[in-house]
Amino acid sequence: MEFNYSYFVTSFKQALLYTPVTLKILFVTFTVSFVLGILIGAIRFYKVPFLSKFFSAFVTVYMGIPIMVALVLYNLVFLTCYTDFANFFHISKKINEIDQIVIAYVALIASNTCSMSEITRGGFRSVDKVQFEAGYTIGLTKFQTFRRIIFPQMLPVISPGLLNLLIGMLKSTNLVSTIGIMEIMVASLYPCQETYSYLEGYLAAALMYWIIGIAIENLGHLVEHYSDKYRKKPI
Repeated sequence: MEFNYSYFVTSFKQALLYTPVTLKILFVTFTVSFVLGILIGAIRFYKVPFLSKFFSAFVTVYMGIPIMVALVLYNLVFLTCYTDFANFFHISKKINEIDQIVIAYVALIASNTCSMSEITRGGFRSVDKVQFEAGYTIGLTKFQTFRRIIFPQMLPVISPGLLNLLIGMLKSTNLVSTIGIMEIMVASLYPCQETYSYLEGYLAAALMYWIIGIAIENLGHLVEHYSDKYRKKPI
């Protein structure tokens, strides 16, 4: 199989065209998963009655479900419910891309929130309990104590895990193509349907993912460098 540079350029341009779609999915998934992960991690760390046991069981069970299975399952459930609803009310509206992207967000966020909650729970455990008590002593609320005292000390601990999870999220975004969403992988392979030479398409997708991954790693290292000032310095 010979490598054709012009095919590669065409595939790369097509991948570049749909890069914003992948980045949007990545940004929304990471942001929502981070917020929910901190919330669930805090609930489990503080052992909130009922909720801590519920989320502990949920995380244990859900982390065993692959994202691909969740995507297909949610899509089938949505299509079945939508079809029954449309038939009952005699609605002829077709499934559009907005509906599919919502399904993708639900599947990706649910899976990554579980991993995020474990990372943040480890961050909570890394902070000495005296730090919590110190915040309460000077009159800070729990949220103020977390924002001003706990989170800055958690950040250096959880940064490597967050960076690793973010890279994993980037790699998993191509799974949304299974429910009909056009992103980098599918876009880069689209021109290959005319040439039947898929090597260039896969290489173009790999290069685009590599570029984004390098940018994320550099950004993560900057965050780690910034958060190092909150580490305890040896006396």
